[in-house]
Amino acid sequence: MFQKLLTTFFIVILLLASPQFAAAQASEKTTLSVSAGYNYSEGDYGQVDETKVHYAPVTLKLTRGEWAVKLMVPYIRITGPGVVVGDVPVGTPQPVGTEEGLGDITPSLLWTHRLNRFGTTAELQGILKLPTADEDKRLGTGLFDFTAQAGLIQPIGRAYLNGNLGRKFNGNNATFPLRDVWKYTVGGGYRLFDHTTVGFLYDYRERQSTGSENLSLATGYISQMLSDEWTVQLYGSAGFTDASPDSNIGVQVTRNFDLF
Repeated sequence: MFQKLLTTFFIVILLLASPQFAAAQASEKTTLSVSAGYNYSEGDYGQVDETKVHYAPVTLKLTRGEWAVKLMVPYIRITGPGVVVGDVPVGTPQPVGTEEGLGDITPSLLWTHRLNRFGTTAELQGILKLPTADEDKRLGTGLFDFTAQAGLIQPIGRAYLNGNLGRKFNGNNATFPLRDVWKYTVGGGYRLFDHTTVGFLYDYRERQSTGSENLSLATGYISQMLSDEWTVQLYGSAGFTDASPDSNIGVQVTRNFDLF
């Protein structure tokens, strides 16, 4: 079932975008962006002891025309009672300890299309989670996941609104009896200066297992273009449920390259 859903999603994107992709091959340039980030979060997830997560992803993004392919490779370090496996709160406390190593690698495919002269842009995205994190260290579930989502972006002068709706198809087994869930993000931003943007996002996701809670997370961010090639972004989040981190801060630095 999972493989059929994955195959169908990518075929639909290919059929929808093939004329635009062919035109892009002739007229659009190809760019590569390389990002390095660091994220720190902590929360009790309904337990006495807190879980602290250090997350350091490196992301490659290749863009041509309306298409983009991304690959994110993270390193993760978790200190806590073992109630969080990857990004899944499981609520089965163990002795407090620290584990670290390679996280789950996530390739994704993104198609964007401008809909009208007002700049309204639609997005379709498929995200595959590869189970590369060590499940014995409880850095991941050891299962494949796939997320399909669609979104809209609407510029309004120096501001913009954005939102997306997605369905996450979780792998599951006897150890991790996870459900497929709906998720959405809404937000917006404002360009304070030519190279400085501030924004806000709210993320919601249904509970992934029996006995867990919905994820509810609010994030504020500021993005600063240092030059045509370099961008830095700072962000902070606050969670409102036991399935969410209590607090979360991070930074991401991106370097853009024009390839051809």
